[in-house]
Amino acid sequence: MIDPTEVKKLDSGFALILIIWGAIFASLGVYLGVCLVLGDTLPAGMESGFPLETLRYALFGISVVTLVAVHFLRNFLLEHPGFVRASRPGPSTQHPAVARYTVIVIITSALLESIGIYGLILFLMAKDTLSLYQLLGLSAAAMVLYRPKKDELLDLFERMQTMG
Repeated sequence: MIDPTEVKKLDSGFALILIIWGAIFASLGVYLGVCLVLGDTLPAGMESGFPLETLRYALFGISVVTLVAVHFLRNFLLEHPGFVRASRPGPSTQHPAVARYTVIVIITSALLESIGIYGLILFLMAKDTLSLYQLLGLSAAAMVLYRPKKDELLDLFERMQTMG
């Protein structure tokens, strides 16, 4: 049974985690908005000598590798909370499980956001709207799939309790 004061700390910490995740998720919308606004003002694309097709394949490949890496990294960090350092100098009112889960969420969300940035790069370099939509959509779907979950925080809390 979890102490009521710890439940309050976990709840308030989880609310902060959701705000952080939401801000990272909202940045994908900002990228889309910027591209929609700048779309008509950009030149048609890069010079013919630049290997845009190779860059496109490379960025899509990196996106797939990023998705696989996030899946395994997130599971590893949730199963082994000792690998995550979330210490701050001085006393903290934040629960240690919340601090560690915050680090996990920020790392995985930033990696998933990078997929959307690859789409932004392709759009700015080649005015490739299809790749922009595909990579932003993939990034958004992955961020929703790996969104912060209260159950994961509670499991992390219990795992940390048993570790001592």
